[in-house]
Amino acid sequence: MSFQSQRVGAEIASDSEEAPLSGVKVVDLTQFESGPAATQLMAWLGADVIKVEPPRGDPSRSLAGGTDNRDSILFGLLNQGKRSIVLNLKQEEERRVLFQLLESADVLCENFAPGTLGRLGLAPEFLRERFPHLVVASIRGYAPGGPWADWKSFDFVAQAVAGAISVTGEPDRPPVRIGPTVADSGAGAQLAVGILAALMRRHRTGEGGTVSISLQDAMLNLMRNAMGPMYVSGEPSERFGDAYAPSAPSGLHPCSPGGPNDYVYVLLGHRRHWDALLRAIEREDLIGDPRYVRQSLRNAKVDEVRAIVSDWTSRHDKHTAMERISAEGVPCGATLDTRELLSNPQLLESGMMGAQSIPGWGEPVVPGCPLIIDGCRMAAGSPPSLDADGPRLRRVETQGAGK
Repeated sequence: MSFQSQRVGAEIASDSEEAPLSGVKVVDLTQFESGPAATQLMAWLGADVIKVEPPRGDPSRSLAGGTDNRDSILFGLLNQGKRSIVLNLKQEEERRVLFQLLESADVLCENFAPGTLGRLGLAPEFLRERFPHLVVASIRGYAPGGPWADWKSFDFVAQAVAGAISVTGEPDRPPVRIGPTVADSGAGAQLAVGILAALMRRHRTGEGGTVSISLQDAMLNLMRNAMGPMYVSGEPSERFGDAYAPSAPSGLHPCSPGGPNDYVYVLLGHRRHWDALLRAIEREDLIGDPRYVRQSLRNAKVDEVRAIVSDWTSRHDKHTAMERISAEGVPCGATLDTRELLSNPQLLESGMMGAQSIPGWGEPVVPGCPLIIDGCRMAAGSPPSLDADGPRLRRVETQGAGK
C-alpha cells in the first residue's frame, strides 16, 4: 500500500515509510461516520486500515448518490485509502478470519450499538484476553455508567443532549441543529487521539487496552466556550444567531449582489479592531467618535454600529469585502457555499482540496487530510470497492494461520 505526501505548495514526494503511522494495522468494523472518521484520520497518516464489512457492505455505501452501480459520495469521503474485506461475523468460520487479522493488528475500532460486540462473540473482555497486544476502540451514543448508556444515538441527537442545539439559532425562534455533523466527526477525531495515546502506552508497557468515547461526551467537549456565559450569569446560555454578543458589530454583514450566501463574517477580537475596521470601510471620520470609542458603548448601540458596517459591505461583493477588511488586520471571512469550496484558491493551493479518484464518481475535488506534518500534507488514497481486498487478505491470513 502506497501513501504519498504532498509538500505544501511544492513537490510531491515520500513513500509509505515516511508516513507517521506506517506499520500500524487497524481492523475497522465501523460504519456510517463517527467510527470511519477516526480510522480515516489514521489512514491519512499512513496506517493500514482494513475495513471489515457485512455482506451488503457498510450501510453508508447506499446513502447520498449511492446506486447499484456506485457507492455514495459520503462513503467515498470517509473511507479514503482503506482496504475492504467482507466477513459475516455471525458465522464462526468468518470470525476465524477476523481473529487471524487481529493476530497481527494493532487496533480494532468499532461503533456498533450497545451489546452488539457481545452478541457476535467479540466482547471487549474476550478480545483483551485473546489479543493482549490489541487496542480496542469504541464509539457509543452515551458513556457507560449513566442511565442512558444502552440507548442509541446519532449526530443530531448528540447535538441535542450535549446542549449544542439549545445555543444555535435566533433568540426569538426555536433552536436549530448545527449544519455539519460535528458530533460524529468530532467523536471520531477525539477517538483517534485516544487510540494514539493507547498505542504510546503500549510502546512502554507492551499491553494493549480499551479506548472509548460517546457522541454526547465528544459533543459536550466542544461546548466549553458556549457554556461560559451560564457560569457567569447562572442562567442557561442564550442563542444569539450570527452575532457575537460581547463584541458588536461582530456578525454577518450582507454583501452585493444579495444572494443567499452573500455575506461576510466580521469578528472584532481586540480593542484595536474597531479603528482598523473603520479604515477598511472608509469611515475614518468615526475614529475617536465618543459615541463608539469603547466596546461597551458599541454594545449598547448594536443595531446602529452594525448598520454602519453593513452599509459598506452591501456595496461590495463578499470576496472584496473580506480582502479589504482582512488587509487591515480584522478577522473577516466570506460565507462560502459548498460549491464555492471546490474552487477556493486557499484550499486548492494549500492542498486541502484536490482531485481524488473515487469509483463511480470520476475524480471530484474533495477535502483531504487537514494535518500538515514537516511541511507535508498526507495524500489521500481512493476508497475501496466492497471486498476489493477480500480474496488477497483471506489468502494471506489463511497461509499465516497454517504456519
